[in-house]
Amino acid sequence: MQKLPVGRQNFKKIRENNYLYVDKTKYILEMINHGDINFLSRPRRFGKSLLLSTLKELFEGNKKLFKDLYIYDKWDWEESYPVITLDFGGGEYDSLKNLDDKLQDMVSNKAREFNIELYSTTIGERFKELIIGVYKKTKKDVVILIDEYDKPIISNLKNKELSNIQKKLGSFYEILKVADEYIKFIFITGISKIAHVSVFSKLNSPKDLTLNSKFNCICGYTQEELEYFFKNYIEKLSKKLDYSYNECLNYIKLYYDGYSWNGKETVYNPFSTLLCFDEEEFSKNWFNTGTPSVLIDYPMSKYTIKSIVEPSSVTDDEIKNPSSDNIKEEVLLFQTGYLTVEKFKRERIGAIYDLKIPNFEVESAFFENLITLYSNISYIDFLDYADKLLEYTIEGNEEKIIKTIGDYLSPIPYELKGDDEKYYHSIIFLLLYTARVHVHNELHSNKGSADLIIEEGDYVIILEFKQSKDSTIDYMIKKGFKQIEEKEYSRQYKNKKIIKTVIAFKDRKEDKELGCKIVKE
Repeated sequence: MQKLPVGRQNFKKIRENNYLYVDKTKYILEMINHGDINFLSRPRRFGKSLLLSTLKELFEGNKKLFKDLYIYDKWDWEESYPVITLDFGGGEYDSLKNLDDKLQDMVSNKAREFNIELYSTTIGERFKELIIGVYKKTKKDVVILIDEYDKPIISNLKNKELSNIQKKLGSFYEILKVADEYIKFIFITGISKIAHVSVFSKLNSPKDLTLNSKFNCICGYTQEELEYFFKNYIEKLSKKLDYSYNECLNYIKLYYDGYSWNGKETVYNPFSTLLCFDEEEFSKNWFNTGTPSVLIDYPMSKYTIKSIVEPSSVTDDEIKNPSSDNIKEEVLLFQTGYLTVEKFKRERIGAIYDLKIPNFEVESAFFENLITLYSNISYIDFLDYADKLLEYTIEGNEEKIIKTIGDYLSPIPYELKGDDEKYYHSIIFLLLYTARVHVHNELHSNKGSADLIIEEGDYVIILEFKQSKDSTIDYMIKKGFKQIEEKEYSRQYKNKKIIKTVIAFKDRKEDKELGCKIVKE
């Protein structure tokens, strides 16, 4: 078997050292034909740097590296071009001086690489000198590749110098327009597309490929790619875990699939998938490599559990043109990979994107970490609450259920709490789901959808949630049972022991009440 390219982002190293490479050159060729100035946003560790590295070797004409790939017999290898690659991934950007030092270092290093003397003192002029110097030295148009262009911005969302940092960065990127006559091709990547930065406002109309359906699968692995390129690794993993091949595929899909930018096709997280095969176990690798600084630097008090587990729809303008000082929280979570496009639809008011959490890895890990970060709930406590809730429901112990749910909810700070029925439904579902309880969310019957249905041995537990600021607990419980009966939620479970449970929440500023009623059949 070919080696897994875990941690490898250099195309040349991957190809020369027999690492497995998932062929993305079909999309690369289409992108190059699509336009000369392109931008792509994807979450961290999603293959953007490898994409840039592949472009570098392609434009430099390293034909032997592309043998047996899609693009091999479709590219003009007689032509090659000088490539300037700028990577903002490393370095500190917490001050204007640090940013200027980083820019100076990058430009100076590239000048030495091409053996070019730079005479200007300002960074913008030095960048222009570099581009023109490379053009004159090689007598060929220059290819510019910029990785993580937005790192200096998203690392400073709470920094008082943010405005000056944006201006500095904007004037640097503006040189790409000034030196346009010397440039053949520009490709820029980042986590987010921040409006009002000169790379977008002053550049010659870069084509944003982020939500373009043609390039949905340019990063990440499609189902077809997973089964074709990783067949041997899937077989190896299934044997190790004692699953059938199809069972193993289903688990990989549950954990790591689900990312989409067009609401139609989905791709697997490449980083997590590779580590799953490498470590031969299912874990939360992508999430556990660290929360991106954009989520730390953004005022987290704006986040609510509701916005994470029940994200609202966002408009075309909100998702495509956010500003650094006013970005909708769902959009920020989308850009950083914690939400993805479930559906895209056109309305009279314009395009609307419905967002959702992509997969189990993100859903469970993000929820665990968010609650742990802002309360005293540990993962062990999660399991304990879930076990107790299941045990007391089967026993029919309503008082202990009320106490357990109250204890579970109480450490969650006010700013993270929702105040409607859906919030309670979602937060209890995630508790059970994270603890690996066999729970279904809004399972449909022929007459409607139950909030939660738990299957545990011979038991089927039907859970209905009610919430109000004005209605009494008794009224809500009666309403919940009436709904269970009228919608016939238990009809499809004829050979099971049915436990019908209604949990009611009364939310008022001055007081909160919690009630529970269980009926066994």
